[in-house]
Amino acid sequence: MASSPSPASQGRAILDVLGNEHRNMLERAVRNVLSTEIAELVYAQILDGLPTEKSLRDSSDYVKDHPVHSLQHAEICPRYEDKAREFRNRFDLTQLPLDFKTIQAFADTVPGSEPFSLRLIEIVAVACHQIGTFLFSLDDGAHKHKVYEDWRQSVLQEKERGVESRRYYDPPPIAFCHRAYRYPEQYPKGPADVAGYWAESKILGGVVVFDRGETEQECNAMWIHGDLIRGPRTLYPPTQEQFDALIKFLTTPFEENSKCPFPIHGASVNRPRWHPYHALAYYHIFRDKYERRLPPNPPQPGCVEDGMDWPELDDRRHLLLGGFTNPQGEPCVNDDEYAAATERIKNITPSSPLWRQPEI
Repeated sequence: MASSPSPASQGRAILDVLGNEHRNMLERAVRNVLSTEIAELVYAQILDGLPTEKSLRDSSDYVKDHPVHSLQHAEICPRYEDKAREFRNRFDLTQLPLDFKTIQAFADTVPGSEPFSLRLIEIVAVACHQIGTFLFSLDDGAHKHKVYEDWRQSVLQEKERGVESRRYYDPPPIAFCHRAYRYPEQYPKGPADVAGYWAESKILGGVVVFDRGETEQECNAMWIHGDLIRGPRTLYPPTQEQFDALIKFLTTPFEENSKCPFPIHGASVNRPRWHPYHALAYYHIFRDKYERRLPPNPPQPGCVEDGMDWPELDDRRHLLLGGFTNPQGEPCVNDDEYAAATERIKNITPSSPLWRQPEI
């Protein structure tokens, strides 16, 4: 690298608090992630300067004159996948501006324990983010940031003039943007951090946040905040099987035929769910407090209530159909399905539309 996110000497000093086992495991974990095809493609897009059409469509509504569509950016421009591989081959963990407290918290865990695994995932997510931040700051792609910036400015001007098609459209601050992490004015590295959240989301399945507990310094459980346009807007956890597969992938030597366990996208099995507002406002679930901006008022019941966001609503439908039969005289829901739904519907959070406060 011609330059690096932070002085290597500072990075080495921070990592020196780790014992050999912790440091080797961390370096392996980050290296394993960088060795995946998904990471290569994500970072190649940032180096190129624009996401591909598919990448954009996966995460946002179609806007006809968006530069990605007007330029018909269906594929990553030539050479940028090679550049991503070159970056990976030269990468050294000491180049990242990792936070001392985060590294120390990892150092204080026992290898093989759940706290160790959660802290390892935390640093891996931060590393994915910081690499995206650094690569975006280079602005050395086939498509310079000015291409998107000029288009965005024209959209805002049209909106100000009252152009109807722009009335409800709020263009993201940069071309690489997770729908919920778009506040460059409150991020340490401004727009580059927006790209960082996008990068980790595309690689891991969403921005990874944690239950910080009452002290807001803990790492008690992980949640994923996805950005798929056809995916949940609620925060979801990995299943135990997904969590175990992720840890195994991060902590064992990388092999070319290794099955990549990410991105982890939210499905019915990923529960319980949190509304993003409640998670941050009341339940200490975040990675950094500055990452999102809360709206002035909490969500009202009925605003986000469907089976994609709240799988328990589908379970309730199953239970409501219990005892009914179809025109052929068969039960709409068999006994096994009814019993399974009865158990699943108990796994909810205070955020759920089915949560009931105890009677006073």
